[in-house]
Amino acid sequence: MGGAMAARLLASGHAVAGFDVNAYAIVQLVAGGGEAAGGPASAARGAEVLLVMVHDAAQVEQVLFGPARSDHGDAGPHAGRLGAVDALSPGCVVWLASTVPPAYAAELGQRLAARGVDFIDGPVSGGTTGADDGQLVAICGATAQAMDGADFALRACTHRIHRVGMPGAGSTVKMINQLLVAAHSALACEAMALAMRAGVDPLQVIDVIAESAGSSRMFEKRAPRIAAGDHAVHASIDTLRKDLGIAIRAAEQVGVEPVIGRCVQGLLDAASGSGHGAESDTSLVRHFLTARTDHEDLR
Repeated sequence: MGGAMAARLLASGHAVAGFDVNAYAIVQLVAGGGEAAGGPASAARGAEVLLVMVHDAAQVEQVLFGPARSDHGDAGPHAGRLGAVDALSPGCVVWLASTVPPAYAAELGQRLAARGVDFIDGPVSGGTTGADDGQLVAICGATAQAMDGADFALRACTHRIHRVGMPGAGSTVKMINQLLVAAHSALACEAMALAMRAGVDPLQVIDVIAESAGSSRMFEKRAPRIAAGDHAVHASIDTLRKDLGIAIRAAEQVGVEPVIGRCVQGLLDAASGSGHGAESDTSLVRHFLTARTDHEDLR
C-alpha cells in the first residue's frame, strides 16, 4: 500500500523519496518518477511529510528510531544506523498510516511531541485497491497543526479524511473497523461456501444479497472474487489476524468481551497454523468447504 500511496503523491506533482526492504518496490517507485533512498533517514531528510506504512509497531520503531538497514547517504559515525526521526527537518509531519495498537500510537505521539515533531496517528481503510485508486479513508488522531501540515499528502492519497481526536484515537477507530472487517470477511466466506454446497447459483446469491439486508461492504468485495475462484492476495490471512488481534486485546483492556472476534480469531489462527497465513483472506472459503466431523481446530 505504501508504494501505491507514493504513486498517488507523484501523480499529484509532489516529489517523493522512498525506502523499502523490498527491492522491487523501490524499482517501481523509481520507474514512477520517485527517488530511491538508502534507508529511512535518507528518505526523511528534507521531507515535509514522512509517511510510514509498514506491517506493525515493531517495524514502525525500526523505521523511526533505528537501527535501520544500510543508509549510505548518511554521513557521520552512525551512518547506516539512524532512524528517520534523527533526520527530520523542522516542521516535518510524521504520518503513521499503519494499523497499530491504540496505546502504542498514543505513546508514540507523546515521544514525538517531546522532540517537537508533529504526528498524525492516521491509519487508512480501503486496502490495496483503494490505495491504487486514491480511494482510501484516512482515520486521523492529531492536532489541527499536524493535519494542516500534512494536508497535501492526505488529499493526494485519500478521498475521505476524518479527524477523530488526538493520537491514539485514529488507531482506536481503525481497530473497531478491523473487528468488523475480520468478522464480515469470514462470514462472506462462510456464506459463499453455503451457497456452493446448497446447490444455488453463487452469482445469483451475490445479486440478491447485494440488494438485501444481509449485505456488507466486505461481502460485496469478497463474494464475487470467491465465486470466480480469484484468490489473489489483496489482504492476507495473517494481516487480518494481526489487525483482529489488536482489536481483541484493546477490547479486553476496556472491559468488552470480544466473543465474536475470538471466534473469528480461532478460524484465522487455524488457517495460519496450517500454512495458509500468506494467502488471501478469501481462501478461508476452502476451510468451510472442507468436510469435517470435528471442528475443534476451527475454534
